[in-house]
Amino acid sequence: MIFLSEFIEWVACLTEIGLLSWLFWEAFKEQRKNAGIYWDYIYVVCMATWVLFINNIVLYSSFTLVQLVVISSMVARALYRVSYRKLLSASLFYTFCFCSTDMLVSSLYLSLGDRWNINGDTIMTFSLQRIGLVVLAKSVMTAFIVLMKKWLIPVIRSDYDRSILLITGAAFLGFLYYRERSQSVFMVELSSIWGLTVVLCGLGIYIVYSYLENRNEKIRNRMAEMQNELLRENYQMVSDLYESNARLYHDLNNHLDILYQMIAAQRLDEARTYISQISEPMKELMLKCFTGNDIIDVLLSSKKQKAEQLGIKVSMDVEFPSNTGIRTNDVCTILGNLMDNAIDGSKATENAEVCLKICRVHRFLVIRVYNTISSRPLIDERTGRLVTDKEDKTKHGWGMQSVKAALEKYNGTMQYQFSETEFKITVMLFFQ
Repeated sequence: MIFLSEFIEWVACLTEIGLLSWLFWEAFKEQRKNAGIYWDYIYVVCMATWVLFINNIVLYSSFTLVQLVVISSMVARALYRVSYRKLLSASLFYTFCFCSTDMLVSSLYLSLGDRWNINGDTIMTFSLQRIGLVVLAKSVMTAFIVLMKKWLIPVIRSDYDRSILLITGAAFLGFLYYRERSQSVFMVELSSIWGLTVVLCGLGIYIVYSYLENRNEKIRNRMAEMQNELLRENYQMVSDLYESNARLYHDLNNHLDILYQMIAAQRLDEARTYISQISEPMKELMLKCFTGNDIIDVLLSSKKQKAEQLGIKVSMDVEFPSNTGIRTNDVCTILGNLMDNAIDGSKATENAEVCLKICRVHRFLVIRVYNTISSRPLIDERTGRLVTDKEDKTKHGWGMQSVKAALEKYNGTMQYQFSETEFKITVMLFFQ
């Protein structure tokens, strides 16, 4: 009997820890390090054995639960390229759920009363009554995790681990505080309390997750609109360029015929003037090759022309590697916003100047933009981020968010330096 109870308790521990490892795998398998799946099995077996050993001393003490949370998140950190805070919040939430489920099922189980000699003493010792409780509790927990998997995985993966950690941390500490007195006074009424606790905790996490996800979705849509608008402008410039070139080539024979007649009639001065007139539009259409990519070259040419029309001196030193895998629209998003900011920042200064340098450093594409400024930029003291100086801040500042979103796709970084008269920003994008 004792051996059977011990074995079932061990299987219950395997179930609890195995479900958490399975959740980690389902949520973060793309961020898995180069570690075999056998490490998960080794951890689950060892941890289950350790928990069973402690339970033989004190059944599910607060110390055991805290150990389970900390060790599980630390092991997951060793197996996955995921922040420890995110793993800790997931471990806390899971542990709180299975503890609350145990309490809920225990309270309902006690409602059977004296019919099967079920009371607080029999379910807290190794007995047939406890075996029935363990089987029922773990079955309910397993069914809950499997059925709620589609909801749990996106929450665990989300970037809202700080909010989830605060909610589940407070709920878990509250559970530990009231746990001792609850265990000493098992009653049916406790089922409603623990059930409500789990529901409120889950509802709180769902509300926070939905709110933040909706807000971020609006930001993503706004940045996507800006990228699409930038791409439309660039494609329109390329289309206009080719259309204008086509018109010039179409009229070329007519121009040559007129020039031939002028030269034949010795009207050389008129011929020179005519050549000058027809060459002006061609000079405007000349596209300098900066990168070898027509779309990016059109963008840089248009920004250079815009700056020069404002009296800004522009220099570009571009060494653009081929076959980087970096999408053209992401490069245009970064260059377009950085050049626009540089032009806006320097146009009100004396000896206005904008410098662009693009080069390759090992497996990084480095983009550096320098410009003169008339005053120091505004910095948010709380976040250390640049703040737009435009009056309507709700319509501005999106450009840098688009740049950051593009950089995140390539594990990129952004750094800036400034003085009273100069501003320099450097971005780096990793490519394979």
